[in-house]
Amino acid sequence: MKIVQLIVNRVFVSSVVLICTLFIIPPVYGIADGNKVTYYEYLYGAPFRWLTVKSSIENNASVKNIFFSGNEGVSIDWSALAGDFLLIFILVCIIFLISNKLKNRKQG
Repeated sequence: MKIVQLIVNRVFVSSVVLICTLFIIPPVYGIADGNKVTYYEYLYGAPFRWLTVKSSIENNASVKNIFFSGNEGVSIDWSALAGDFLLIFILVCIIFLISNKLKNRKQG
């Protein structure tokens, strides 16, 4: 039961870190010329860009402005999202492992 709780805790922390990367790491910016209008593309996520937001107006690329004013579509690359989550999960597990070893060394 203790192992299940450890895994659930690490999955939760990894999910929170994955969502926080959307706000911390700046997006990659691109321009896609359409038939009638120019679209601005913002690619979010790190290290794999898994969230693409297309907007018809150029704005300052903040998450709030892109999602709530003038976006033309949002797409998610599920394989890149899974890769990002797996990478973050492995990093979180390594950090927890190092933390536990340091805590055990101090106690004993």
